[in-house]
Parts: sequence; structure tokens; C-alpha cells
Amino acid sequence: MKNKPLLLEILWLLACIAISIIIGLCIFGKTVFSNSIDINLHDTYFVIKKQHLLISFFIVVSFSIYYFKEFKHSFRRKIQRSFIFFLGFILIILASLAVQLLPFFNPYNVNGWTVYPPLSMQTEINQYEQNFFILTVVSKAVLILQIIVVSMMLSVAFKWGRSKITN
Repeated sequence: MKNKPLLLEILWLLACIAISIIIGLCIFGKTVFSNSIDINLHDTYFVIKKQHLLISFFIVVSFSIYYFKEFKHSFRRKIQRSFIFFLGFILIILASLAVQLLPFFNPYNVNGWTVYPPLSMQTEINQYEQNFFILTVVSKAVLILQIIVVSMMLSVAFKWGRSKITN
């Protein structure tokens, strides 16, 4: 019976992995089981390894599940609280890396790339400003996600500290 809490946490982690695979199947279909996933944006193909995609889904899903699962225990359990902090830090790092990749999604970023048709042939709508607005909104959304994760981690630390004082 000593190993029952550890076995229970392993089952929770396996459930998080299963949910991550199901989310990947719902979004990308059977291609999630192939070697890589190709995403076509404009005239550029982005190739993502399936392991990177599933690990990202796993981190988001498991952080959310562990946070809400441990909310009722006031974050007193040490292993689960450690999982929440570890997954939260990795989620913040992944979000920071995603923001660094945003300039690559701008097709009018001409850092040594040939843009076809030339910029002088564009229509009246300034595509650069439109894409810049979209990229700005996405980067702000990722920043808000990071703030939410940090505030959730701070609430875990606060509730844990408060429960230690009352005991």
C-alpha cells in the first residue's frame, strides 16, 4: 500500500498522455502518427516532428489537469505541487520560444528572402501592416498566457504557504 500514491500519479500521467494524443488526433488526424507533420503557410512548409507536438500538448494538458485536480487539496501534496511548478516553468519556456518564431510567419519579412510578387506590385491593402497586426495580437495572447500561468503558480505557492501556517 506504500506505492499506491505513486501508482495513482503514474495513472494520472498516463491519462494526460492519452488526452494529449486524442487532442492531436482531433486537430491533425492520422498524420499525428506519421514521422512529421507538414504545415503549409503561404509558400512555405513548416515541418514539425510529432514528438515535439505531442510533448507540447502533454505539457499544456497535464499542467491544467494537475492544477485543477490539486485545487481541492489546497496544494498540500508535495509530488503534485512539484509537478505543477515543473510543468508551469516548461510551459512558460515553450511560450517564450513560440514568440521567437512569430517573425517567420510574416511573409513580407525580407531578411534575405525573395518575395514574389515584388512588394511594388501589391494591391492597395498594405499586407505588411495587416500581418504585423495579426502577429502583434498573437504575441500579446502568448504574453497573456504566460501571465496566467505565472499567476496560477503564484496562487499555488500562496495556498501552500497558507496551509503550512494553519497546520
